[in-house]
Amino acid sequence: MADAIKFTEEELQSITDLQQSYNQITMAMGQIAISKLNMEERETALRSTLLDTRNKEEEIAKSFTEKYGKGSLDISTGEFTPAPEEETTEEAPQK
Repeated sequence: MADAIKFTEEELQSITDLQQSYNQITMAMGQIAISKLNMEERETALRSTLLDTRNKEEEIAKSFTEKYGKGSLDISTGEFTPAPEEETTEEAPQK
């Protein structure tokens, strides 16, 4: 059987440094993966809130239109300006 060879302290330290570097990289990659999951969850929650807000906007707009008719609202003054009514012109039937 061959005699065992002992590495120097410097050689062992270089291997230990590599192992530590790989461990740090692995931990950092894991943190990135967790951050991505958290961001995806946050994005999903925000998309849901956006849809709820749009639905609420449509409901409010519909109720105001039913109550006041078509027009525009100046939020800063609270004044509603009705839209001009469209004139309907009927053409006489051609003979």
